[in-house]
Amino acid sequence: MGDENSEHLALIRRWVAGETINNAVGIKIVGGPADGRTKIVLLDEDGMPPAVIRKSGGSAGPRHAYEAVRSTDVRAGWIYSYTGPEPATES
Repeated sequence: MGDENSEHLALIRRWVAGETINNAVGIKIVGGPADGRTKIVLLDEDGMPPAVIRKSGGSAGPRHAYEAVRSTDVRAGWIYSYTGPEPATES
């Protein structure tokens, strides 16, 4: 089981470093509460990441939106830029 675990961790490290493997890549999040984190996403057939991702602000906080933006400064070619908290919705 140790070998399987180390292979899995090696794969995650490669994604986080911005390498595209099996059509998945780690994209850095810039701004907002998730600043500095990496989101591993599946790319579509054209090599594009999801246009928008949403992250929870926790049980008491609002959801936050981030949009995909091309960036030549990172290996993945994309970052997720903070667009702000989403308005609260009535349930």
